Order: sequence, then structure tokens, then C-alpha cells
Amino acid sequence: MNDSPLDYHVAYPVAAVFGGVIALGITLFAIALTRALATRPELISPRVDRAEQVKAHPVGPGEFEPDLGWAFYPFRQARSDLRRARENVAAVNAALWEHPARWFFHDATGWWVVFPIPTVILLLLSLASLASWFCYLVYALVHTVCVTASRAALEPAAALLRAAEAARRARVRTQATCTQCFRVAPWPAYQCPACQRTHHDLRPGRLGLISRRCVCGGHLPTTAYLAAWRVPAACDRCGAELPPGAGAVRDIRIPVFGDTSAGKTRFLYASLNSLMATATRARLDVTFADDDSRVQAEFGLGVIRSRRETAKTSTGGPVSVTVRLASGRRSELVHLFDAAGEKFRNARQPDTLRFLDDGQGLVYVLDPFSVEAVQEQLGGAGTQTIRQARAAAGDPELTYHEVASRLRDSGVPASKGRLVVVVSKADLLRSAGLSLPAGSAAIEAWLCDLGLHNLVIGARRDFAEVRFYLVASQAMPPGAADDPGAPLRWLLTALGARLPDDDSPAGIPGEGGRRPTASRSRSGPARQDAREIPGEHAGAQG
Repeated sequence: MNDSPLDYHVAYPVAAVFGGVIALGITLFAIALTRALATRPELISPRVDRAEQVKAHPVGPGEFEPDLGWAFYPFRQARSDLRRARENVAAVNAALWEHPARWFFHDATGWWVVFPIPTVILLLLSLASLASWFCYLVYALVHTVCVTASRAALEPAAALLRAAEAARRARVRTQATCTQCFRVAPWPAYQCPACQRTHHDLRPGRLGLISRRCVCGGHLPTTAYLAAWRVPAACDRCGAELPPGAGAVRDIRIPVFGDTSAGKTRFLYASLNSLMATATRARLDVTFADDDSRVQAEFGLGVIRSRRETAKTSTGGPVSVTVRLASGRRSELVHLFDAAGEKFRNARQPDTLRFLDDGQGLVYVLDPFSVEAVQEQLGGAGTQTIRQARAAAGDPELTYHEVASRLRDSGVPASKGRLVVVVSKADLLRSAGLSLPAGSAAIEAWLCDLGLHNLVIGARRDFAEVRFYLVASQAMPPGAADDPGAPLRWLLTALGARLPDDDSPAGIPGEGGRRPTASRSRSGPARQDAREIPGEHAGAQG
């Protein structure tokens, strides 16, 4: 049976009307979506985002508020856009119904006389509204699936990148040391190059995987390995500027402690002078990481090299010298700390000696002229030598035990650390005619014979590894008798620094640095390797 022409004349207009109604609904949704995403968006600023995070997770003591950066779209802005689109769809539909609702319901007398025209119009408007809401539901479904999938990919990726960065930091032993407030952090804070705003946590996360966008629009890398060379680093506590590479290269902290006039400052600069000579011979760059370190070192090295008297360390605050071994990404930062001997007589002060708590290898400088047994051996003939040596007045055991007690009371795992006991002024002892031992074990036994067995036993108890050295109070060439650089070189190589072998003919730094060949247990004497590290015990030879 064929359709009559009348059927087509009715079907086509009806289909056209319904098509127009659907198109109207789609147009309503398009207008709402354009307003939500382009013309009238609700942009979630970093400050609003941070306020919401702080409200949901209040900042605890010692913590920092989240950084001001633009969050990844799926983590915050997507939720706002979806809500804004829903509100706009409701708004355009309300505008669509505003006049018909007034005409057909508030002023129904005039319109309902032409029934069913009002009913058809209301039906068509309802279909247009339903079409716009159907489009929104489709958009919401696609939006939710995409956002969920994005977060499902981004969150594990961020966690993987953070884990890789943490593993690299643990392997290289990177930290950020501030020489102003002595704060040691896993990574430094970084300042945006564009606005100098501080970012405390530059790890991959909701603000970015590879890079993040600061509130000002500037971009920062999200790993310390990249940021350390592109973005200014700062202490996250006091804001002091940190050297390039802080938080990305190996960070070694070596505090030097001892009584007043024990020779700490002379040892620090004499050992640094020897280290620089070793590096120069091996064509290894040695530079100072900041202007303060450079000024301090130039003055101290000048005093040592000219054999002038060293000025007494100021009691105002600790002295720190930061040295960079090598250059670029393979460099290492070495922090040497020194403080006035008076500070160590009451080493439990909370902030003055903060650097002791984070030391990875400690150097205790012992003045032999302060030991009563040494004075007795010198007798009257050594009066001039004792006067020249300016012997420390305190008991060397008391100074050591003050520092060891501080470490124990602070919960510092000293049993995992290393200690070098440096017997200073060996050149003066030799000039007075005393016969001195050679080698760490022999020096240890010699100190026990001098009545310092409590100090030796305490050091063995408090530290996992202890070495004993005799050093001169003057600048000495690397590998010479009483070389002040031998203790420092041993500590640095034990802590992973890449230093040249003393017996290397070309002086080329080894890939992993020299490692100590003899280890000392806490329970017994050291086992001396048949092949000792060249120069390791040079301070006791001659």
C-alpha cells in the first residue's frame, strides 16, 4: 500500500519542527558550554586552590602551606568547569522558559482560547530543554571519564617520578645545607625566576609532572636535578641563598670541634690547602660555593701558607666554608664547620652548635700539649715549646664527652657516623724531640698510654668508625709526614666523594673515589689491610 502525498506533506514539517527543536536544545547547550569554558569561566586561581587545600588539610607545626601554582586541569579546574556548565545549562533554560511561563501560566486567559497551540509550544520547549540537558549529560559523562582516566595516569606517574627522585637523592646523598641557620633539608626551596616567589615543594604532583606554572605564569622544573641548575635555590627556613646544585649533588658536612687553642682553625685551613693541592695535581676543579666561603678561605689559606699565627675564632658564631669539588652536575658540596672552643665546653646549647647534629663525619682536634703526660715527657727543656704551642687549657676528654653527650641527647645516631681524632701540632712535638707513632692503631695505643683511654673507649662506643691522625700545624704538601689533608681526604672518600688516588701517576679522579681499606669495629682493634691507602697515615710518619 503506497503512502499518500498527504502523509509526506505532514511528516516532513513535523520532522523539520522536531529537528529544529533538537537543534535549539543543542544550541542552548553550546551557548552554556561556551560561557562556562570561554566567555564567562570560573577560573580557580592558585590562591583559591591553596585555601581549599589548607581548609581540607590544615597545616601542622613545622609544615609549609601548599605552593602557589596552577594545578593540573583534572585536579581542580575540571570540577569547576563541570559545575559551571551545569549552572549555565540551567540558566539558559530558565531564560528560554521565562516569557512562555509568564504568557501561558500567569496570563492564561488570552492564550488558552487558541488551544492546542500553547500545548504544542510547551511540548516543543520541553523537548528543547530535554535535548540541552541530554547534551550536558553526555558531556558530563565524557568529561568524567576523561578526568578519571587522566588522574589515573597522572597520579601513578607523579608517584613514580617522586620515587625515582627519592632513590636518586638517597643514592647520591643529596641534601640542602644552609650555612646561615644550619638547617639541613631533603631539598631546598626554589624561587620563581619571574617573580622570586618561594616554592617549598617542587616535586612532581598535582601542580605538574615535568614542570609547574607559578601563580605569576613563570615555569619551574619539578625535580631538584633540573631545578638546581636553572632556578635559584634558598633555605626553606631562613630564605638564605644556597649555591647552585644544592639538593641535586652530594652534600657532605664535616664539623670540626675541640677546645680553645687546640688548633681547629689551623687544621681546617691546612687540610683544605692540602686538599686543593691534591685536586690541582689531578686537574680537579675546587671552587668556593659562595662569596662568604671564598673570603673566609682566602684569608685562612693566606695565614697558613705564610705561616702566620691564626687569630682566635670569634665567639659570635660558627664559621663555615663551603667547597665545591669538580664542577657541574658531577660536583660535590663539602661544608666545613668551625666554632670557638668555648662553645664546646657547653655543647648542649640548642642552636649555637646546630651543625654538630647533622654532621656526617666529625673531626675532633686534640691538643697534645694539654695532656699532662706529654708535658711531663717534655720536662723543663720543653717549656719554650709549650709556650710556643699555646696549649689548650681544658681537659681534652671533657670537650669530647660534651659533644658526644649532645649528640646522644639529641637522638643523633652517632653510632652510624665516622669520627677522626686529630692530634694537632705534631711538628712542634717532633721539634721538641718526642718520638711519635705512625698509623692509626699506633696513635690510638699511644693516646691510651698517655692516659686518654676513656676518650678512646668513648669514641669507639659512640661512633661506628674511628681513625686517629697526627698532623702538623702548618701547611704541608699532600702525602708528606703529618699532612693535615690526610684526615680530610679519608673522611671525604669514606663519605662518597670522588677524589684522586694519591699514587695515581696521572692524577685522574677515580669514578667512585678511593674507599677506606681498613675498617674499625667498635669492639676491637682495626684490621690493617696489607695495602694501605697512600698518604692515609702520612701524618704519623717521620
